[in-house]
Amino acid sequence: MSAHLSIRDGSPDWWTSESIWVVPNDPLGAPGSPIAGKPAYLKALVENTGDSPANGARVDFYWANPAMQIVIGVANFIGSAFVDVDPGANQEALCLVPWIPSIVNGGHECVLAVAHSPAEASPLPDPLPTGFDFAPPAHDEIAQRNLSVLAASMRATPRSLTITAPPRADKTVRITAKIGGTLSETLLVQLGLKGFRPAAKEVAQVGLGREAICGQRDRLVGEREIEIHVPRGTSVGVFASIHATGLANNEYQLVHLVERSENRVLGGISYVMVPPHEGAAT
Repeated sequence: MSAHLSIRDGSPDWWTSESIWVVPNDPLGAPGSPIAGKPAYLKALVENTGDSPANGARVDFYWANPAMQIVIGVANFIGSAFVDVDPGANQEALCLVPWIPSIVNGGHECVLAVAHSPAEASPLPDPLPTGFDFAPPAHDEIAQRNLSVLAASMRATPRSLTITAPPRADKTVRITAKIGGTLSETLLVQLGLKGFRPAAKEVAQVGLGREAICGQRDRLVGEREIEIHVPRGTSVGVFASIHATGLANNEYQLVHLVERSENRVLGGISYVMVPPHEGAAT
């Protein structure tokens, strides 16, 4: 008999988990998008699909600069929460250590939650070793939230992304941009976008490159796919230039950036493009 903890991945993109969310300013407040330079708190919904209680289970929370594949050594530890989860039940875990999203990245960091319990039959390493690939699809106990809200603009807005190779091996990957898709009602509420609907047509444009190109209007900047070679133990930067016009009030369009090695998806990050409004970041 053993416990088995799970923090559910997103679907169809596992980095858009509904089971991790941000609560700006007040840990007892409503969910919403993080604000650069302002305190925020992280919560996770933890399930026990085993047949034994998981008492005193620990949920560790991390943030990372906008990235796709995230490993220990790149992610930054925030703090932990503790929960008791009976078999077949779930509990919300609230981290009371405030997280201050970076002003440099406009608050658009990636967040992760990792559940540990000695009641697991095969627990995760504790602590996680340097270079450990969080790889949420491979671990029920790990989930990732790489989902940010951006205000649509006629000018291409460069977004800096980090691609990291493990300590002992080089890697060559392809970064691909795709546009479109829908968000669940739960995700819309968590992002402060209740009542928004997907755009009726494709209006976003995305270009990928190794340099930031600012101020371009009404045209694609770079290509939708780029190949990157990263020497072992290092990180390189990639810039995604994103812009959109023609979104109606209460419309959104998704932009996904996906990192692949051959046919394996290593990670991704998604942006929700919305018309400029008070709750949208630039």
